[in-house]
Amino acid sequence: MVENSTTPIKDYEAAWSGEWDDMRRLGPTARHMRRIITTLARQPGIGTILDVGCGEGSLLRDLGRLHPQASLAGAELVEQGIALARRRVPEGRFFQLDLEKSHLPERFDLVVCTDVVEHIVDDDSAFRHLAAMTGGYLIVSTLQGRMRRFERNVGHIRNYGHGEVASKMAANGLSIVRTVEWGFPLYSPLYRNLNNGMNGAGTTGEFGPLRRLAAEGLYQLFRLNSWRKGDYVAVLAKRP
Repeated sequence: MVENSTTPIKDYEAAWSGEWDDMRRLGPTARHMRRIITTLARQPGIGTILDVGCGEGSLLRDLGRLHPQASLAGAELVEQGIALARRRVPEGRFFQLDLEKSHLPERFDLVVCTDVVEHIVDDDSAFRHLAAMTGGYLIVSTLQGRMRRFERNVGHIRNYGHGEVASKMAANGLSIVRTVEWGFPLYSPLYRNLNNGMNGAGTTGEFGPLRRLAAEGLYQLFRLNSWRKGDYVAVLAKRP
């Protein structure tokens, strides 16, 4: 489900200089994303992990706690995000990577890619590069369903149709293990519609005490959301 993004992020590096940091660490959606991904990542034989689009490193840190024996690696488009992730996961290896154009010359037991592919024009190349780095399991998460205005404003090129993410992973030789569609009804449509009406105000920037309290309340409330119906989709696939 492709829609043109009329106001893409002009300076992705600046977004990791305070605009997105707290949102990715403390925001209720981001925290539930990590909860979903770490649930899907409870797989055997995970000795190496790569987080593509690792941002400030919160998810990679949690995956390291889930698999304490694993070697951790992260990839980001810009150095600013890598610098943040390296502080949160000092034991990790980090790479600057444009997923649309290339992939790392190695395979990992677990590759995760969260909230990335919806920003990439040639997402078929991105899925191909993700599969090329997958030696065991791949988890991709993103949004599906109708795109809201505020999502275009943060650089979404598309939101996916139902089943589209799994189809793109299967087209690259991977077997689908599980699909989670999370968010109904409190995140999608209610919270997404509210953010659309506010044009995303209150979700970015520094989280002070009141915003932290509100974010915690929403996180607990979002525990009521379905894992079988919703617009946040996470797909686990395996290399046969």
